[in-house]
Amino acid sequence: MKKTVLKITVGIAAMLALATTTEVSAQQDAQFSMYMFNPLSINPAYAGSRDALSVTMLGRNQWVNIDGAPTTATLSIHTPLRFEAISLGLSVIQDEIGPTKTTGIYADLSYRFQVSKKSRLAFGLKGGTDVMSADFSDLRVTDKSDEQYFTPIQNQIMPNFGFGIYLHSEDYYVGLTAPKIIKNELEGGAQVNNVVSSQDRHFFLTAGKTFKVNSVIDIVPSFIAKAVEDAPLSLDVNVNFMFYDKLWIGGGYRFGDSFIGNIVYHFTPQFRAGYAYDYTTSDLSNFNTGSHEIMINYDLDFLGKGFKTPRRF
Repeated sequence: MKKTVLKITVGIAAMLALATTTEVSAQQDAQFSMYMFNPLSINPAYAGSRDALSVTMLGRNQWVNIDGAPTTATLSIHTPLRFEAISLGLSVIQDEIGPTKTTGIYADLSYRFQVSKKSRLAFGLKGGTDVMSADFSDLRVTDKSDEQYFTPIQNQIMPNFGFGIYLHSEDYYVGLTAPKIIKNELEGGAQVNNVVSSQDRHFFLTAGKTFKVNSVIDIVPSFIAKAVEDAPLSLDVNVNFMFYDKLWIGGGYRFGDSFIGNIVYHFTPQFRAGYAYDYTTSDLSNFNTGSHEIMINYDLDFLGKGFKTPRRF
């Protein structure tokens, strides 16, 4: 019985505001355990930082065995232009939670310049739109006559923009970003009974650093902090060990939520693939078998700079 109730709850989590009479705020943007390998999805200033035409695909299946749990797929492409101070990027994110499906398509523009011999500072802008649909007819509810549950949202277009700052070198990075500034209000069922349901602003702070132990091992700690208006702060801390400039093995902790383990392998300096697993530590641990992520990244060296060793960031 508890499991059935939980499945229904997760299925409507994305639209929780529809079942209340006041404005509700919650974390809405997709989360990633391998955030350090997919920064462009949140920070436009990251565009061009790999000095190559870089393509990354990442898929996440969260809380396996819970009906309606989040599934996310992303594709990001970015490159510096011949005038290397300017870089362009493109991010596509598809996120499904319960009865809701959101597809985001965003273009990225960054301007970067040298602040020291080895470091660059970049400022970025992100602009695009989310397209959201929600079919509440599949939900199992006690009151089937309630209009809130059969008023669908059909391909609502929600334009948005954001900005970011990214300071980086070969062995460290710091980023601060707000990828979506506009608080779009949801249409359709979200307006039943004058309920206000909207996109909330998300703010991300990320950082990472490489510490060289010897010629074989590097230690790479990192973190991501996520702040959402009227929602608790979320913090991930991670430590990776890199062996022979090829193999990443690491783990981390998302406070109050899960332990994380990951492995990434550089098949060549330009091509890498990885996997991450989250072990849930919250009350949801009784109802799911964890979360899975798969990442693939390829860098095309069209500028002719060459990759003697894999780029860490």
